[in-house]
Amino acid sequence: MQGVEFLAFGEDCTITAKVTMFGDRLTDFLNGQARFLLHSVTFESLEDGHLVSVDSVSLERSDLLVVVGTGPRGSVDQRVDLATARMELQVGPYRILGQRHLPPGVDPEDSVRKREPMVPLTNATIFYTVAGAIVARDVGTVIVNRSLVDWIVPTADEAVSFPEVEVRSPLAIGAAAAV
Repeated sequence: MQGVEFLAFGEDCTITAKVTMFGDRLTDFLNGQARFLLHSVTFESLEDGHLVSVDSVSLERSDLLVVVGTGPRGSVDQRVDLATARMELQVGPYRILGQRHLPPGVDPEDSVRKREPMVPLTNATIFYTVAGAIVARDVGTVIVNRSLVDWIVPTADEAVSFPEVEVRSPLAIGAAAAV
């Protein structure tokens, strides 16, 4: 058990808190249970930026669209060399660019669909707006709730978002409205 900093993104707010984590990696912890108790919590509204603080709150995994990876990275002995595929995805009000680590020859989109609910992407940038202002955060790892993803597509490393381009993806549920 260890306390770690926790930064997550909900449908209408960001969530900054502390969580007591069980296990070696945040991804495994998030996949291992459906409800989480957070402490010293601050919610920031995406609509107008106002802050609300509470001592503790219990959230369900379905409340978490994206979580920034923090805490220990797991056992070095269990790490293997994998290929990376650059992915772009939309989950709620958040656009994310990041790298998915997978065995060579595996389809990146398929690898996301077959994973547990919370899927890590590294070398990530997350874009969203707070009170009408665009925020872009570069983070080492984001953990995305794949069950809430609106659409996901593999991109080239030098990819740039083009909102006017139609998104074509098997996960593009309502993608036309998302872009």
